[in-house]
Amino acid sequence: MSEKQEQPIKGSEPEKRNADIEPSVCECHREEPIQTREPVKVSLFTFVLTTVSLILAAVMITFTACSAYLKKEYITSQIEQETQQDVQYSEKGYPFELFSRFLEVYSFADTDEDAMMAAALKAYISASGDRYAYYYTSEEYTELMMANAGETQGIGINIIYTTAMVNGNECDVIKVINVMKDSPAQKFGLRVGDLIYGVGIGEELESVSSLGYDRAVAMLKGESGTKAEFVVLRPDDDKYEIINCEIVRAKVVAESVYYRVHSTDKSVGVVKILQFDLTTPENIRSAMDYLIAEGCTKFVFDVRYNPGGDLASIEAVLSYFLKENDVIIRTQYKNGTDEVSKVSVRNYTGDYANCNVSREDIGRYRNDKYEYVVLCNDSTASAAELFVATFRDYNIGKIVGTTTYGKGSMQRIFPLTSYGYSGALKLTVAKYFSGANGGYNDGYDGLGIEPHIICEQSKEAASKNIYELDDNEDEQLKKALEALNN
Repeated sequence: MSEKQEQPIKGSEPEKRNADIEPSVCECHREEPIQTREPVKVSLFTFVLTTVSLILAAVMITFTACSAYLKKEYITSQIEQETQQDVQYSEKGYPFELFSRFLEVYSFADTDEDAMMAAALKAYISASGDRYAYYYTSEEYTELMMANAGETQGIGINIIYTTAMVNGNECDVIKVINVMKDSPAQKFGLRVGDLIYGVGIGEELESVSSLGYDRAVAMLKGESGTKAEFVVLRPDDDKYEIINCEIVRAKVVAESVYYRVHSTDKSVGVVKILQFDLTTPENIRSAMDYLIAEGCTKFVFDVRYNPGGDLASIEAVLSYFLKENDVIIRTQYKNGTDEVSKVSVRNYTGDYANCNVSREDIGRYRNDKYEYVVLCNDSTASAAELFVATFRDYNIGKIVGTTTYGKGSMQRIFPLTSYGYSGALKLTVAKYFSGANGGYNDGYDGLGIEPHIICEQSKEAASKNIYELDDNEDEQLKKALEALNN
């Protein structure tokens, strides 16, 4: 084992330095002269203030670091609390109240609560599975009741959409097909065949072509006392007379029945029934009495495109062609009960007075010397189908045309004002059956009524509006005349 040699320990000997630098020593062993200091005195108030300031500074630093997150969470929490305020849970009404609060708090949109509720109710009823159910707003219900009573506000014309050649150019126009009696239009001098070229006069004139049919019609409509301004082209040989029309609108009674003597066979009267409203029974009497006075003994009842109408109206009309106690209709309700309606004297009051049936009215036009044909198509529906079925079931006349729509159900309208809501609700409340076998038959709901003589309209005739067809162009009308003469 070698002898261990002592090695100098670093720092055990002074290192050689410049003469002006003292040898290094460990700080802890360095002796320095001790200096005494006076103690610093701090008041209690200053101490407390300093402590509080430090704490506040720490809080502010922490808040600043987390402010974005905390602000978002705080606002969201507050809005959600506000949204839930005053929203009372109920099984059906809760979503509407809840959505309303969300819109109020979050949405920038200017919401119309009435319009939203109307749209929601319409959608709710539409999804019920009842294909004929409908919610009417207050305005729609008022218009419906006026239409059912045969009343409307306007100038008193019936119109169709068609085209005309004006200065060598084809343009859209609105054609007048009927001018109602005692209406503002009749008093002004409008005629059947007049063409409404545009709405407005002078610099305000806008053509039907530029407006479109729906907008043009909307501009022609209006409340009583307001003025309708439009330009009419009146055919005059191969040119047009231009007429500026200013007509004050008023309440008018619509005509649900058009009638005329056939253009080529003067023994035939043509009676077009547009719908069965509260004016129809009286209008049918007027039509029949006029045509009989003109020498007609054969009649074509045209219910093509007739959507139906009021039960009291159709019952009164059918009473003119049936015998007392004949069954008109059997109605079956949801609870299974039946109600059979028979021909009888009827006395109504108010709006329904036009549907009264006197003893003299019963069978008024059921005469062996009169012959009848009914024209129908796939747009013949509801009460109009009952008209067709009755003529078929009681062998009153032949049915010509195409299979009807197939609506053998009854709707009832419930006004909602007594329940605290505006408008009205229409629901299907029953199915009905024609008078065959006392009303106990399979009915035609979903099936329609097949005519005795099936006749499709020709392509040429089908391409035109039915009101623009003359007697020689209307293939179904021609077939009806053949049936009368055979």
